Amino acid sequence: MKRIVSVLVSILLLLSFASCTEPSNSPQTDSNLSELVSSDDPSSEATSSEIDERYEGMVPRTDATLNKMTIENVFYSTSEVTDICLIDVSELDDDTVETLRSLQGLVARNLGGAIYLHSGSAADEFWLDYCSTEYGFYFKRTTPADAIKRFSKYIKGAIIYSDNTPYEYTVANNVAIQSEYLIVTENSVSLVNSVLTNKPLIDIRKQFKSKREAYDYIIENCLPSSSIRFLGFAGKGTAFGDYLYAIKALVLDFDFTEEWETEMLSHLVGRPDWYEVSYVFTDRNLSSALVNTFSASGFGIINAGNFTNTTLLASASIEYSNNNTKYSNKKLDKNMIYASIHYNVDSLSDVQRTAYTVWSHKSTNSAISVEFYPVLYEIAPPIAKWFRQNRTTNDMLISADLGCGLANLSVMKPSTASKFRKINEHFLKMCGIDLVSDGQKIYTLGSFNDMLDGLTAPETESNITASISFIDVDGFKNWISKVEPISNAPMYFLIDMSAVNFTGYEFVQVDKIITEILKNKKDVIKFVHVKNILQYM
Repeated sequence: MKRIVSVLVSILLLLSFASCTEPSNSPQTDSNLSELVSSDDPSSEATSSEIDERYEGMVPRTDATLNKMTIENVFYSTSEVTDICLIDVSELDDDTVETLRSLQGLVARNLGGAIYLHSGSAADEFWLDYCSTEYGFYFKRTTPADAIKRFSKYIKGAIIYSDNTPYEYTVANNVAIQSEYLIVTENSVSLVNSVLTNKPLIDIRKQFKSKREAYDYIIENCLPSSSIRFLGFAGKGTAFGDYLYAIKALVLDFDFTEEWETEMLSHLVGRPDWYEVSYVFTDRNLSSALVNTFSASGFGIINAGNFTNTTLLASASIEYSNNNTKYSNKKLDKNMIYASIHYNVDSLSDVQRTAYTVWSHKSTNSAISVEFYPVLYEIAPPIAKWFRQNRTTNDMLISADLGCGLANLSVMKPSTASKFRKINEHFLKMCGIDLVSDGQKIYTLGSFNDMLDGLTAPETESNITASISFIDVDGFKNWISKVEPISNAPMYFLIDMSAVNFTGYEFVQVDKIITEILKNKKDVIKFVHVKNILQYM
């Protein structure tokens, strides 16, 4: 592989890190940051005759070593931990939270989900209570200092960066992930000083002249030892940073304000030493161009949103029954309007908020379905279990983002698509889901598999009389109050509502509107399962 970082940059870094300032407790200093990042250094080289010339002579990576954590089919499962340190971070500054999140990921990699960062949100409180009652987890309130002290044996050092320089954070985060260090700023370094005796504190502040130089360093020194299955596309403040740390992912934060970023990303994801189906965890919506770039290289994209405490939730052991909900197939009658509401969600955090709000407050028999991410079966099984247990017999779960990650299948290699299908079916089966959404259409599982096999899948949604999207409650109320059936013909609608545009209060309002409609137009409008609508086509 053509070297990205010049010898000159290496020499500059070597000289600059040699002058790091020691903290008051005199921790051990290290003159060369590159030595912190270890590589498996496999002896074999890629020999495929079809390899891109850019990668000729490249030393391929091997799977990352993750101590007690074992990578199974797609995501990791850890040893179950019942004694959890609960740290209240609701009033802590952002830099301190970042330090604790790196500790959370470090501990998860070595021990399992043993730290819970409570942000004060209703979602954090809900899942804390659920894990306590369902799995017997004991949450012991712990101060940040006590947690640092308790798990100090896992901490090999710390890296201090400038809190106002994003690319310094990205360097610090990647080196910490690959070297089992904590990341700190001037605001949070006092928290870790006590455990750094004879351990290095590396100061990278102002050591990189530009973002390009910083990323050159990351690719040259952190990529070789990173996981070949996972990539992070996220910045500072990512709530699932503990998970990215635990799985030893390489984490990038390109904003594409500079031309070289596109070329570097393309070169990186095009390497042939990624796992056959790799995954990008992102904290943002990606452009279609980025989706195509990742898809062409065999990556599935998972938007984790604000989903927190991932390492803890992933450590719980879940067993699902194979009992699938039975759906009745009633004949569609003439002079009737059949409708099913489908809440479209953009991230894992949207799933939590939407399904919990809708299903907890719904008082009607209307069919309200929510897009669900089957990957939660691996990344957060307690949440996956809650969704399956708490949906009513009149609601459905629809697989979001193709089941195991968003991708443009038209640009994906056939071999990758085949494995993508196999993994997808595993998740769908474990979660009891047999409908798949690609963000625009809803497919039966058979139709979706036909598409993955390179066949022409029936576009089931196009056969529905109409698929209507609403962005507010008033628009939905006006439409459903005035809509009338066509004489001697059934009409069926898939009503799409984006969860981003609806608050909890508005979800309740939708339910009230449906209740009123069912009372006044019970012989005209009927709410049915999404699956039933598709089967009647």
